[in-house]
Amino acid sequence: MRLLRLRDTEIRHTDRVYRYSRWHAVLIVIVVLGGAAWAAFHAYATGWKVGYYIAAATVLFSQLMRRFVTARFRQSNWLARTNDEGVFIQFRSYLNYHLPPDDLTVVFLSYGEIRSARLIKERVTVPDPQNRRDATQYLRYVELELAGDVAPLVAALNAEAGEHAPTEKRWYGSSSTLYQDHPMHMESDPFFRIRWQATPGAHAFLEALRPYTTIADPVSITQDFAHLEGLSRQEQQARLRELARRGETMSAIYLARKLHGGSLAEAKDMVEQLSNKTGAGS
Repeated sequence: MRLLRLRDTEIRHTDRVYRYSRWHAVLIVIVVLGGAAWAAFHAYATGWKVGYYIAAATVLFSQLMRRFVTARFRQSNWLARTNDEGVFIQFRSYLNYHLPPDDLTVVFLSYGEIRSARLIKERVTVPDPQNRRDATQYLRYVELELAGDVAPLVAALNAEAGEHAPTEKRWYGSSSTLYQDHPMHMESDPFFRIRWQATPGAHAFLEALRPYTTIADPVSITQDFAHLEGLSRQEQQARLRELARRGETMSAIYLARKLHGGSLAEAKDMVEQLSNKTGAGS
């Protein structure tokens, strides 16, 4: 196992690269801007003035979401790379490319260090604070069972989870942006999970590993984060911590208020304290 900076990763033209789809991002842009153009044209043709406001709001929204598109066209947009010797996995989100480049954000695993791998399909129910109802997510993970000492990787994952974004100058002033998006985490020693949203899909990645390691049968699991009233306080806090680790911070804060009462600030402090007790690798 080797931990690397992104710029020190050995990239070959023969690598099999798994990245977040650029064409999906382009398609979303076309749909959003097409909707804005339709609203503006309809407003002009029929005198429907509300259409102008809808078009303006849509264009503004597209500007706010621009990073999700442009980040996919950067060279740093990849989740995994495979070659004849092993696998490179980047555990820094492609959205956080602006974070310090000297951080160790890539792990190289030789095939001999991967004891087994499997696909995990997860159905997750989380509270939706905006709509005041539950939302269902369908996620896919590749779980790797690793051999050897995993402590350095755990430390690197924890360091990434605790990273702070630098301040950047923008047209409206200075601010910092940090996406709570962590593609890789340790489920339990020595099992690591990679949230798979890249293309080619998880099945293609597992097929690339098959000649070198055991591919276990896929597993389907269900997680319910929306109905925790019957759990002990310790179990509730563990679930809130897990929600925050998944990047569902707003849902965790909403749920903390629902379970324990108190103000918004108190619920936010509780979730932050729970998050600080453990990092991405625990």
